[in-house]
Amino acid sequence: MITKITLDGFKRFQSQSFDVNDDVVLAGPNNSGKTTLLQAVAVWNLALQRWMAEHAESSKAKQRTGVPISRGDFTAIPLREMNLLWFDRDTAYSQGEKDGAAAGQPKLAAITLYGKNPGKDDWRLSVTLRYTNKEQIYVKLADDAGNIISDVPAAARDIKIVHVPPFSGIGAEETGLQLGFQNRLVGQGKPGDILRNLLLEVYRTDQKEKTGHWRALTEDIFGLFRYQIKEPQYAEAADPFIRVEYTHGETKTAFDIASAGSGFHQVLTLLGFFYTRSASVLLLDEPDAHLHVILQRQVYDLLRAVARKRACQLLISTHSEILLEDTGPEQILSFYGSPHRLAIETDRDQVREALKRLSSLDILAAENGQHILYVEDEADFKILAEFARILNHPFARFAASPFVCPIHGRDAREAKAHFFGLKAISPAVKGVLLLDGDNRNLPDHEIAADNLALLRWRRYEIENYILHPEALLRFIAGPEPLFSIGSRKQAEEFLNENFPPPALKDPLKDSDYLISTPAGKSILPGLLERAECRLSKKDYFQIAAQMKAEEIHSEVIEKLDAMAAILNQGLANGG
Repeated sequence: MITKITLDGFKRFQSQSFDVNDDVVLAGPNNSGKTTLLQAVAVWNLALQRWMAEHAESSKAKQRTGVPISRGDFTAIPLREMNLLWFDRDTAYSQGEKDGAAAGQPKLAAITLYGKNPGKDDWRLSVTLRYTNKEQIYVKLADDAGNIISDVPAAARDIKIVHVPPFSGIGAEETGLQLGFQNRLVGQGKPGDILRNLLLEVYRTDQKEKTGHWRALTEDIFGLFRYQIKEPQYAEAADPFIRVEYTHGETKTAFDIASAGSGFHQVLTLLGFFYTRSASVLLLDEPDAHLHVILQRQVYDLLRAVARKRACQLLISTHSEILLEDTGPEQILSFYGSPHRLAIETDRDQVREALKRLSSLDILAAENGQHILYVEDEADFKILAEFARILNHPFARFAASPFVCPIHGRDAREAKAHFFGLKAISPAVKGVLLLDGDNRNLPDHEIAADNLALLRWRRYEIENYILHPEALLRFIAGPEPLFSIGSRKQAEEFLNENFPPPALKDPLKDSDYLISTPAGKSILPGLLERAECRLSKKDYFQIAAQMKAEEIHSEVIEKLDAMAAILNQGLANGG
């Protein structure tokens, strides 16, 4: 069993350690390093196997030399150039970069695995990579201090690692392939290209050794899909292609497996690897990618059951909320922020919500320490920004580099759930939830959260705070008042007909009309239509832009004060 992995200068990690004791689920957003970690273990395994094969008969003196691996023989992962294995593709030291290292001296990338076997001593082994050119690298073995060694720990020799990259579809035809070429296709990210070969191998091995694996595989597939897999057919002399078919339901008609769906192919490929590649460590990259949510849980349970029977450690990369729900937090390695193992169920739930709700921009803002503002709609934020500009208010600083999430009229608890997910990335994140005055159907305790301040407008909605007659008429008149006399007159008529006299006389006073009337749904559309002025709701901030400081309601200033006090802290922290 692998207990720990350390990467130095490998791909996206300059220096990073990962705790992988027991079965582990790697959870996090795209491009966070989950696949890199699995690939690192696959590279370590390839380098070790090549090193042992090269030095099987060699003296210990010779074993201290490096083993060359060409790009063509590098079957662990797909590479256009070998320098893609290095952090920032930087394969040599620059002048003064490291004490004692001359300019041009090779930088060694290192992958170190730590492990334990029942009844045996713990072990550790580093594989170092030295760049030669685009087509070749040299590998050596070292201890965790970087000293070159010639004796490989017995437990490291015995470990069997199998890497299954994400499923990428299968071809219409597939001929029999030697194991070396199969490994090359897998390393190129094409496991589906050897699916029929895997099934043929399961069947033939079962026929010869009576393993029972073919029966187990077909029963698993029938239980999940109600498909019956027929025995593979391959007569090399008569037909160069492997034939694997299935039937379903009551029909006797047989179909080629290429006719089935990608979820079926995904599961069939996973089981094929289980039963043909004897592994003590199995690396699965997004095994849930093509599966319906219900099937994800069933397949995950099946994978764990089979792995348990075969004493196989699983390292699984996933985006699936279902897999996280069915995994104890102590078995999850989160890639939100610096990779770390989770401890309690709250940690797991935060990661699950992050996977479900957070965009790449959300993640970047949270990683930069920014605090977040939740508003009803994007237009609300634009109006707030105009108010802050006119008032020269500190909120304008946040508005210049905002982290805003509109809830678009959804249940306000959606904001709470989104904020909960952000804590998986930045536990210290703070936020403000600004709701319309009509959004009072949920009690505060169902919406609020630690470090999430809840504010509500006293008036119906934010648009009610731009219902100042002078500002409205100023907007209608536009920059050329002489050419909009008719429009202004029509607007004045509308206001006189629809606004109660108290609201016309003192628009900064909270009359019942201004508190209870939805300005954005009735007053403003009616006014603009009467004035023959076309303006969509998302552009109402243009009306706010015409207001003067003395026309802005005192409550707006109160809200801006409260928000700036919280949100500008995130900017001070580096946002």
